[in-house]
Amino acid sequence: MTDQLISQLVDFGALGLFSGFLVYQFIQMQKRLDSLVEGFQEQVNAIGEDFDNRVEAMRARYDVVIADIRRDARENEARLQEELKLVQRELLERERQSLANFRLNE
Repeated sequence: MTDQLISQLVDFGALGLFSGFLVYQFIQMQKRLDSLVEGFQEQVNAIGEDFDNRVEAMRARYDVVIADIRRDARENEARLQEELKLVQRELLERERQSLANFRLNE
């Protein structure tokens, strides 16, 4: 504060000194609030970055799990198709054998 401002506040007496105190207190509180807001914003940014990192890690894990499930499903489907082909061949062979036995018995 300048000397002139201080002398004017003293000239107004207790009310002038109190108003000077209020101005000083307001300025100090504003600085404090600014630093609190800045700290809060840093914390929010850190939380956001941490969240993004955790989401990416989860996506990577689930991508691996989904890939494994899809691979297993393809393997199971291929195995099932092979078993189906074997069963069809076996049924066809039994049908042929039954037909051959039927013709021999006539």
